[in-house]
Amino acid sequence: MFWIAQVAAAAVLYVGGSGPIAEQEVQRDHGHVSTTMVQLTRNWLGKPYRAFSLDQADRERLQIDLQGFDCFLLVEQALALARSRTIAGFERQLQQLRYGGQTTDYCHRQHYFTRWAQSAIGQGAIEDLNPDLPGVTQRKRRLNFMSRHPGSYKPMQQQRQRDCIAALERNLVVEQNYIPLQALPVAMPKLRDGDIFALVTDIDGLDVTHVGLVERVGDQVNGLHAAPGHGVIRSVDLARYGRTIDNVIGMSFFRPLEATQNKISVKPASANQ
Repeated sequence: MFWIAQVAAAAVLYVGGSGPIAEQEVQRDHGHVSTTMVQLTRNWLGKPYRAFSLDQADRERLQIDLQGFDCFLLVEQALALARSRTIAGFERQLQQLRYGGQTTDYCHRQHYFTRWAQSAIGQGAIEDLNPDLPGVTQRKRRLNFMSRHPGSYKPMQQQRQRDCIAALERNLVVEQNYIPLQALPVAMPKLRDGDIFALVTDIDGLDVTHVGLVERVGDQVNGLHAAPGHGVIRSVDLARYGRTIDNVIGMSFFRPLEATQNKISVKPASANQ
């Protein structure tokens, strides 16, 4: 079953029962954006992992699936839902986050997390916590994994998409702030429920290999995320989890903002936040 809607003249595709779920969620009495994101993700625990789900259709549409996730879509859809009060507002928020304010097209989709975050910061949807966290370091990173591995992406079987991605990545270099693994224990107390985490990688051509949400339970900092082979899960002790993943050298952190909120400073989280 699919629901078809319209946003900015681009088709919106709701997968399965996602349309009624979205309608229900935007009508709830929301609290803070970060708290709402955690509540949403807790409700999604046990939902299946769906890899490359956006790449299966013949043409690019604003696809919304609230019954199965990959790690990126879980964070993106939770953020858009938590910042919206109407279904039209949710669709606009999601389209802006996913395509950076450009048209709904595969080549405009934010495929790399650092680029997605930069765009979301510009939209006032999140802020970069890393500069104010202890142990922060910075690197310049060349992003060209997709153009070097076109066989890994179904849409890039089309010459138009290969050419477009190759052009985008020809000189694509980003500055990335992150917290090295060894510094995570002193950074964790600064985090709050609903902060976004990203696993920073040393794989050539990539910036990040996995994303999710921070969940605080007292002084414990866990991760809520969609993991291959597991679906949506809770990983107890986020720092320890990060150390178990191949090629991960650290994490970066971002804080969701209210729709009308100004940027805020990083403060230690209390045990009951």
